[in-house]
Amino acid sequence: MAALTHFLFVVIKSFILALVYTPVIWFLWVLILKVQKKYTGFKWSKIFTVYVIVSLLLVVFSFTYYGDHGLGDDSRIPLGHGEAIEQGDQFAYFTPKGTNKQVHVKTFVLKGDNLCMSVDSGYKVYNLKTKGVVNFSEGQMYDAFAFSYGLPLSLQLQSFKAQYDQYWGGWRFWLLP
Repeated sequence: MAALTHFLFVVIKSFILALVYTPVIWFLWVLILKVQKKYTGFKWSKIFTVYVIVSLLLVVFSFTYYGDHGLGDDSRIPLGHGEAIEQGDQFAYFTPKGTNKQVHVKTFVLKGDNLCMSVDSGYKVYNLKTKGVVNFSEGQMYDAFAFSYGLPLSLQLQSFKAQYDQYWGGWRFWLLP
């Protein structure tokens, strides 16, 4: 039920955002047509067509890699290179691409292509580009490695909720469905 409610919210938000985007797109379209001397005049049917297309594109975008932030109780943060951290039932997890093994993530920070995370067994640094993993059983070992490679220290790692609010807040909240 929560997923259906959230889906309806995404659709409604997309149609509201299309009300903002349509005049901008229409203005740019008319400007281009006037420069090319092809402008034929104002017609509501054309504006409505643009509105419907923009609305549908926004709904479709909300299910792409960069637009999907989860439905209902599930949440998602894209990391790059086709990877994402997800949260379901209040537990954040990471599934490296090409495997089915989920890693329970307590806290994490993404720095460049490196996903630094505290997990049940200690700490991990996962390189999104090379798919390489470096494991640490203790925080001191991780901190020494992180310091030498310019990565965030163990105290700088943040919870999923804090990262989700930072990523999906601000301009993404206001401009994307």
